Amino acid sequence: MAYALFFIIGGFFLKPINANKITAWKHFFNKKIYKDLEIYFIAGIILILTYSMLYNRDWDYLINHLSRLIVGGRTLNLYTSTFWFVNVYLLSIAAVTALISITKSRLIQIGVVLSGLFLATCYDKIDWLTLYNYQTMPWNADIVLIAAFFTYIGYLFFHTNWKWIEKPIPIAILLTLAGTLIFFLPKWQFNFEFSMKSHLIQTSSPKFLMISAIPLIFSFAVMGISTLTTRLPINWFLSIVGKHTMIIMYMHNALLDITRHAGINNVLTQVTIAIMVPVIIVTLEKPISEMLTKQRGPYLDNYAL
Repeated sequence: MAYALFFIIGGFFLKPINANKITAWKHFFNKKIYKDLEIYFIAGIILILTYSMLYNRDWDYLINHLSRLIVGGRTLNLYTSTFWFVNVYLLSIAAVTALISITKSRLIQIGVVLSGLFLATCYDKIDWLTLYNYQTMPWNADIVLIAAFFTYIGYLFFHTNWKWIEKPIPIAILLTLAGTLIFFLPKWQFNFEFSMKSHLIQTSSPKFLMISAIPLIFSFAVMGISTLTTRLPINWFLSIVGKHTMIIMYMHNALLDITRHAGINNVLTQVTIAIMVPVIIVTLEKPISEMLTKQRGPYLDNYAL
């Protein structure tokens, strides 16, 4: 359910565009899609090469897994197992942007995303298409029916009166609901299991009701807790980590595996390395790029002369 929160946050930054202008879509692609797509392929190639060298895999393995970057979705595994999120995220923000751009009616928008979510709960998984021995669509495209709902909720939340999440009473209610779900409902033989990547939805109650409520309760509870952490002395550190969640997502599987190979078995140390190394890389990348640009400038000037 953690991914639901990421899709909600992704919706924060969406806004309608002029759906009738090709230039508006080009701008959207360049601003919202292209960079993430570029990083997706670069990071994927690097991590697959790293795994191949670390485990001494052959060329067949390398070609097979590099080609999976194109197909994406459930076919991605090992160091790239979380990359499906990027596939579905990019498709979802494109779908929600199209929706809010084509119609301004909130009623129609809500009706479309709820219909998509309901449709997603009417089947277990794609069973008519097999890719790399997985029953899935390219880029987990069918999961967009679920992810677009959470993305739209994020858009709706951020573009209305979102300040309520900072108030004590809503936070207390959300935490109470989340705590009840965690500690009490299992005793009442309540069952709920949700894996977005695998399109796994198992519950003793109506799927549509559970998937539209429980992930939202936990996601907004986490957001409420996050507003409280802004008052803590370590809020600066949490802010830095929060700004670099994407690269942490890309690298953490590889870093955790590499630390185990290095003989580091302490979980806290492993997690710290998995978080801090990506943050350090991103932090150092900007000044290094600026330095190289400055050094390249005089060379290009002299070359031009």
